[in-house]
Amino acid sequence: MAIDKLSINDLLLDNVPGAPPPEDTPNVEPIDPQHPDLTCTPDLTKTKAHRHVVAVENAGGNAYGKATGLFNKHRKYSEQWNPWHPFRSAHDSQQAQSFSQQTKTWIDQDLRRGLDNFKIESFHSADALRKLLSELDLWLGNDSWIEDDSHIFGTLYYRDIFKCMQFLLAHLSFQVHLDFEPVCLADSEGRRIYSQMNTGDWWWDTQDQLPTGATIVPVICASDMTHLTNFSGDQHAWPLYLTIGNIQKDICHTPEKCALILVGLIPCPPQGAKNIDQAWHSAVGTVLSQLWHLHITGPGLKWDCADGFQRQCYPLLAAWVGDYPERVIVAQVSYGSCAMCEIPKGALMGHSTVRPLYNSRDQHIYSELLEDNNIDALHTVGVHAIRNQFWQYPLCNVYRLWQPDELHQLLLG
Repeated sequence: MAIDKLSINDLLLDNVPGAPPPEDTPNVEPIDPQHPDLTCTPDLTKTKAHRHVVAVENAGGNAYGKATGLFNKHRKYSEQWNPWHPFRSAHDSQQAQSFSQQTKTWIDQDLRRGLDNFKIESFHSADALRKLLSELDLWLGNDSWIEDDSHIFGTLYYRDIFKCMQFLLAHLSFQVHLDFEPVCLADSEGRRIYSQMNTGDWWWDTQDQLPTGATIVPVICASDMTHLTNFSGDQHAWPLYLTIGNIQKDICHTPEKCALILVGLIPCPPQGAKNIDQAWHSAVGTVLSQLWHLHITGPGLKWDCADGFQRQCYPLLAAWVGDYPERVIVAQVSYGSCAMCEIPKGALMGHSTVRPLYNSRDQHIYSELLEDNNIDALHTVGVHAIRNQFWQYPLCNVYRLWQPDELHQLLLG
């Protein structure tokens, strides 16, 4: 059954992003996007949200109903609901956190000695603790992993990414750290300020291409082949992580907040293996297949959010974090080429006043060249003559997934 849209009064009472301001919006002067300012303090009289530009009922991030999941359970049954589940008390939860990095023998000895005056009630052995810890993750326990043996370099282990995103959106600890609509920040002089992801141009441009009232869920992926050891057969791991741009950056950057979820373990190729790019894309395509089949003209996905409301969500691949070898694989360009523009290999980097800028990479042009079997033209600009799976992802430009990265672009070079 369709969920009726909430009235304006309901939105105001619950202070949901997307509600109209209590007063008339002041006249907002146009902001010059050519002069960004990263340090000044935002001026509320110069700042505009999406609901200030379009009608309130058409604004991004609108709520369409009450949440039916964990939030309402907490609000309705606050006296009976145990926030420390599966532990019986806050003390047990804190002790479990301190024990989680210890060995089984150490935990058993500590519990037998009763160093906390035998206050722990939830578990009395390391095995009992580990069983409780396996029940701790909502939707993300051991049963959340899927095995796929169809890949040439080994078994692919992955999770349902939609469930992972639903977990992040509905996580109560993120309640005051979520953004649902684009905002344009400016200082007192009207200069643009870039802060959270929803203050960037990408969110504004994408919001205009979705149905009215849609809530964008920007998907941010991160991957990197990791060398584990030289003493056990030269072991490697290739993890794939996921988070969403709705969560504010100070939360995402704090490992203790667990805003970055491991969604896949990509099979690592042996030394000397060929067709690594194709195998990697096949594995990642399996993990992210739900994004590929999303219909941006449809009603979206009705997901619960941590503020207690339900929204029409559209998860879209927005960014990828990785070093240069990862960029080469994702963009499927030749090694030594730029993943963003068509600058020739070996050419001087940077801006110049004596020559025009190099063309940005355009996946539509490359797709047409591939259909026309114009292989030489693709090789000239350093693009592999195969169809990149990311060309077919909705509202995704694979050559614009790379964001400024201080570690890999400045510190490591």
